Amino acid sequence: MRKLVFTRTVLNKAVALLLLAFGISAIAPASAHAQSASRMDLGVDYNYVRSNAPPGGCGCFSLNGGNVWAAFNFKRSLGIVGELATQHASDVSGTEADLTLTSYLAGPRYRWTGGRHFSPFAQLLVGGAHASGGLAPGSSGFAGSANAFAMIAGSGLDVGITRHFAVRAFEADYYFTRFDNGVNDHQNNLRIVAGIVIRFGGN
Repeated sequence: MRKLVFTRTVLNKAVALLLLAFGISAIAPASAHAQSASRMDLGVDYNYVRSNAPPGGCGCFSLNGGNVWAAFNFKRSLGIVGELATQHASDVSGTEADLTLTSYLAGPRYRWTGGRHFSPFAQLLVGGAHASGGLAPGSSGFAGSANAFAMIAGSGLDVGITRHFAVRAFEADYYFTRFDNGVNDHQNNLRIVAGIVIRFGGN
């Protein structure tokens, strides 16, 4: 019950943030939406992850959390991103076991900067992930390493509010990890993201 209340609370806050952002976007002057090529971007996001961590079949469950990231744009549309993220689930599938995933990833991001209001992007980030909690590899009854390769591939849309502020309206990612599970040693997850972006510099 606590997990359900927590999930609803986080989702309600994310929806409220998006509605506020789109409201501001609708009344802001058109000139404020111009997408300049920023030199550096910083972001803070809410994450929803749908995981199939148990081996065999789906065994799907949800995790909630967030991430912070920084991007250095060495060309108008191409940049390098570094991201730190963590998500948590408790009482997974009624087992009373919990799981926390922490990932540290980096890679290229391409974004389209021609539009006045919208800036779509695509990215591929690779690195590692760490699992902790009752369902983590290496915990009681689960053999293997709690550290594994991780990768995120996805795309999303940023909505410009001012020259230096934008809202990440949505981001959808394929989130792949290779934790030991005694069967196939890989997990195919879905990650949904929404948040805010702060931009620095520009030309």
